[in-house]
Amino acid sequence: MRQAICGVNGQLRAVWVRDESVTTTVAAAERANPSVPGQVPAPFAGVVTLVVEVGDEIAVGQQVATIEAMKMEAAITSPVAGKVTRLAIGHSQAVEGRDLLLVIE
Repeated sequence: MRQAICGVNGQLRAVWVRDESVTTTVAAAERANPSVPGQVPAPFAGVVTLVVEVGDEIAVGQQVATIEAMKMEAAITSPVAGKVTRLAIGHSQAVEGRDLLLVIE
C-alpha cells in the first residue's frame, strides 16, 4: 500500500492505494482443509513443535505436536488413525491458526 496526497475542493487529502507493481517472494502458509479429516491444523497462533516423523503410525487421540503461545503450552492430537504421509512445517515453527501441520492417511 502506498499513500498518495491529492487535492479535493481545495483541501489536501491523504489516501491509501494498492501498488500493483510490487510483488512478493514470501510463500503463503498452506491452510488445512476442514473437510479432509487427515489434515491436522494448528488450533491457534503459536510455535508448534512436531513430535512425529513421516511414516509413523498414529492412533486416534495420539499426540502429534505441541503448541506454545503466550507462556501456555497445549498438546495437538490426531483426529484420525493412520500413517503420517507429509509434514507441512519444519520441526519447530511459528504458525497461524488453521495452518496445516501434517497429513495422516
